Amino acid sequence: MIPKFDARRHKLVRWPELLPRVCGLVAFVGACVPAPTLPGTALGTYGVVGTLGANTCGSGINAMNPWDVTFDLSEDSTTLYLAKTDGSDEVSGPLSTSSSTPATLISVVTANVDGNDAGIAGPCNLTLSTSFSVLLPSGTTPATFMGTASYTYSVAAVSASSNCTDQLSDSGGQYATLPCTVNYTLTGTHQ
Repeated sequence: MIPKFDARRHKLVRWPELLPRVCGLVAFVGACVPAPTLPGTALGTYGVVGTLGANTCGSGINAMNPWDVTFDLSEDSTTLYLAKTDGSDEVSGPLSTSSSTPATLISVVTANVDGNDAGIAGPCNLTLSTSFSVLLPSGTTPATFMGTASYTYSVAAVSASSNCTDQLSDSGGQYATLPCTVNYTLTGTHQ
C-alpha cells in the first residue's frame, strides 16, 4: 500500500480509501457530458475494418492497415449520416432509394496546417476531402455494410500566398506529394 500525503489535512491518505472517491467523481463527470448524436434515426454503432488500398500520400501520414474504427450511423428520410463514435469525422450524403446503389457521404474541410510560418515557406492551406461510399442492405438496422473511404489532401486555392512545400516529405513534412489520396475498403458489423 502506497500512502500519499494530503497537504490540506496533514494526514496520510491511502489509495484504497481514495480510489472509490476518484472513480465516483470521474463517473459523475462522464455522465454529465452528453454523448455526440447524429441527426435522424439511429441505425446503431458499427465496428469497421478498413483495408488499405492506394496511398499516394506516403508513409508520413501513418495510414493504418488494417484500420479498426467504430462508427455511428443514422438516417432521416433523405440523408445518411456517419461519424466516429467520438463525434469526429462526420460525413453525410443523400440516402439511396435502392439497396443496390451506395450512398455517397462527403465532407470538405480547409485549414492552415502550417502553425509556425517563421522562416519557412509560409501559410499552407490544405483541403481534406473525405468521401465514403456506403452500401446498406435493406432493413431498418442492417447487420453489416460494405463500402469505401477516400481521403484526399490538396493545396487549397484560398490565396496566392499559400505555400505548402514545407509539408512535403522532401522538406521534412508528412506528404510524399500534394495532392495525394488514401483509399480504404470497408466492412462494418453492427455491435
